Amino acid sequence: VTMVCCFFAFIVVFLLFPLYYAVRYLWELLPVDNLSKKAVFITGCDSGFGRTLAIKCAGSGMYVFAGCLTEQGAKSIEADAALLEGTVITVMIDVTKDDSVKKAADFVKKRLTPGISLWAVVNNAGIFATYGPDDWCSVEDYKRALNVNTFGIIRVSQAFKALLKQSKGRIISVTSVAGRVSLPYTGPYSVGKFASEAYMDCIRYELKPFGVTCCILEPGIFKTTLVNRDAMKKRIDGAWNKLTEKQREDYGVAFKDSFATHWSDLFNDLSSEHVEYVVDSYYHAITARFPRYRYRCGWDALLFFIPITYFPTEIVDLAMKYFFEPKVKPDAVENERCK
Repeated sequence: VTMVCCFFAFIVVFLLFPLYYAVRYLWELLPVDNLSKKAVFITGCDSGFGRTLAIKCAGSGMYVFAGCLTEQGAKSIEADAALLEGTVITVMIDVTKDDSVKKAADFVKKRLTPGISLWAVVNNAGIFATYGPDDWCSVEDYKRALNVNTFGIIRVSQAFKALLKQSKGRIISVTSVAGRVSLPYTGPYSVGKFASEAYMDCIRYELKPFGVTCCILEPGIFKTTLVNRDAMKKRIDGAWNKLTEKQREDYGVAFKDSFATHWSDLFNDLSSEHVEYVVDSYYHAITARFPRYRYRCGWDALLFFIPITYFPTEIVDLAMKYFFEPKVKPDAVENERCK
């Protein structure tokens, strides 16, 4: 009996799994039809992934509604898209405000011309505004992160859901590897990303009977404004300056400076310049007949952040300590050790 079980286990692992991935690779190559008859709404198009994706979709002949937070971002993408095959229409939207999201949805609905259906909504807008120990983060910091990274996704998805049911389209949301494994010193960000993953899992089940597909992107670390050295230092200094005198004494300037330097070096060393990995994953989720439910973007995501989620907690903690912990201990910890 044992030999038979081992034989079947061998068949499953070494034969069926490769066959499954080979078949999946082939069916993922099948594109959807009539891209020129499909519209996509993308948030966070002022810069970065959203802007590049909007240009790519319009270049393929799609009808693109580019959601922008600023007038400057809207004018910039309009200028870049002027000569493309498809159409780019900018939509002013603040995903933290219910009224703004509703107005954007109403605007898109009115601008859909006969024969054009809303095929995809891409929740790309996100922030990484505050990080540091939880002692440095206020409840307001958590609220601000969740208002964009989680409630922004919920607001937009709910506002556009009816149109997507009509077209049997798809909702595509970016989370992060921080939505699969909590990274130390990223409390507001990781909490929001975990919540976003949970929401997308829920609506994936619920919307499937309506023919709506839900996809998640889980990028690793990429060279964007989120990991710019100056921006990272500014965020850490901002959190530090809000602390009480007692909190600063507990941690000490040496810890703060070590944390800022270590994190800046780590994120810039790990970050990939290949932002096309994320944009291409977005594009595949929009244009493939059989998109993936989850896209892992970047070698760090594929080889470290996602695999480590399957390890025992003790191993995960050791890895996080090795990679993310500053070299200098907080003053309160050092003082306690010296007693």
